[in-house]
Amino acid sequence: MKQLFIVGLLSIVTLTGFSGKPPKLVKPKKGSEWKEPEKHVEVKNLYGEWVWIETDCCGMRHGISTPESTSDYIELEVKNDNTFTEIHTKKLTLPRSGSFIMFKEVDADMIQFNDERPAKYFLSLNADTLTISWKHLELQTEKYIRKKK
Repeated sequence: MKQLFIVGLLSIVTLTGFSGKPPKLVKPKKGSEWKEPEKHVEVKNLYGEWVWIETDCCGMRHGISTPESTSDYIELEVKNDNTFTEIHTKKLTLPRSGSFIMFKEVDADMIQFNDERPAKYFLSLNADTLTISWKHLELQTEKYIRKKK
């Protein structure tokens, strides 16, 4: 009886897996070569130097942290070669650096620094404020303003 149940369950799972329609692909025009549809992330103007202005954190430490409340000035440099550097002025804080990737997840623009958890990122309309949010993971949201030159 158990084996019959397992076989039936596997059959249902297999059949429902094939019931969806495949995605529509671009058909080649007559006389031209096949081209794969592009699936790229539009790079927004987040490259440059950013200055941390606040963190809205979570859990027991819930609240807003600012440079004034933490005595820490943080600069985040995001380079177009997909590397970043984060420098703190607070004593005993090591600079953080490495590489990052950007990708799209459903309708959210995502960024992942090194092998850390991915975060959603948002740029203000005039591209002078960068928000990096891990709220979907019940973690913090960080805000930066573009450094004036």
